[in-house]
Amino acid sequence: MPDTAPSFREGVARRRLFVFSPLPPQRNGLADYILEYLPLLAQDFELSVVSESGHTAETRLAMEQMPHVEVLSEAHFLARQADARAQVLYNVGNNGDCAYMLDHVHQFPGAVIIHDVSLFYLHQVAAQQARSNAIMGPWLAAEGYEMPADFLHGDGSLAKTPGMVYQECLMVKRISESAKGVMVHTAYAEKRLRGGASGVPLGHTRGRPLLRMPHFVLPPPAVPSEALLAEVLSRFHIKPDDFLILVPGFLSGNKMLYEILMAFREASARGLQDIKLLFAGQEREQEYRLSERIKALWPAGDGPLVTGYLSAQDLDILLGRADLSVVLRFPTYGESSGILPRAAMGGGDVITVNIGAYPEFQSAAVCTIPVGADAVAALTEALLRSHATRTTPETRRVRQTEEARRAQALSPQALYPRLRQWLDDVWALQ
Repeated sequence: MPDTAPSFREGVARRRLFVFSPLPPQRNGLADYILEYLPLLAQDFELSVVSESGHTAETRLAMEQMPHVEVLSEAHFLARQADARAQVLYNVGNNGDCAYMLDHVHQFPGAVIIHDVSLFYLHQVAAQQARSNAIMGPWLAAEGYEMPADFLHGDGSLAKTPGMVYQECLMVKRISESAKGVMVHTAYAEKRLRGGASGVPLGHTRGRPLLRMPHFVLPPPAVPSEALLAEVLSRFHIKPDDFLILVPGFLSGNKMLYEILMAFREASARGLQDIKLLFAGQEREQEYRLSERIKALWPAGDGPLVTGYLSAQDLDILLGRADLSVVLRFPTYGESSGILPRAAMGGGDVITVNIGAYPEFQSAAVCTIPVGADAVAALTEALLRSHATRTTPETRRVRQTEEARRAQALSPQALYPRLRQWLDDVWALQ
């Protein structure tokens, strides 16, 4: 977490900025993302973050190293409205921790960063929280119950349920309609946004500035001490001769975990006794019971390991040791991956999917596989190929140097002027 106080810019008018986002100590990529930009935003704005009701005290505690950022509850935010000199920024993704924003994004329109164009899971959480009746009904009525042609049979009857229509189309459309400006990360996401929000004017000349700005890449980690490196590798029983296959990041249900297990089992059956599979992240049992499946497939206890939640330092050590990192996702909701460039920075081989925004990340270390029926076979062959051409120390160093050079242009500091200009453009048109 950045912990340096900002150097405020003298003589510059500072408007207030309220930021809605998942926040520490919540463990998700959206919180990690906004955390990198808060010190930069605090240089230019009177900055307040608005936490979900019931989480304010723990958020204040987690962010006490940022005294220049005010932490507000939803109630305190509402008590300050209407604030004519304030702008609102929403950091939204396909994540249940964003459900608390749904009422505010329409009542207090602002600039919206959309990380995942299909807000499928967010809708499910919103429905579970009994927001569906209050939100979905009026929205469908406001649309005149008109459905895109893709959702209809030839006779005009629905090919998908109203809930599916809402999840795939109306959620992102409604958020875009309320937004004063929209930001996405990739060309794929922009295309999906324009399709899902058909009829919504997008772009500066149309009164709703649209920014496409890539996800940041953090600089390469500091070289760990020999003692720390040895401790982390020992903790997870990684031996010098192991061919380490790493699955980094949160272990959610759409990370193709079953396919990874099947490919690993097939590779092991072909005589690759030195391969070791490590799931380096926190398991999400409500989405996929990974540990339970591992126990069923390897009842003797000699199967893959799950680390649980890791510090950024520990994960970087493992990425720097991994011979092969596997970063898969299906279905993909238009998101970009922060872990993909981080894995490439480790210097080993990387496998990802050939759908969505993932092919937009270009690196000599990365190869893609298809999803669907051929995924396991393709993943198995990619794993075997990586093992047969195991990365040499010299190749790893060359890759690390190249990825570090690329990361400089994609650091939060390098990208921030574009974010700031977009906020100014949105504010000028409000």
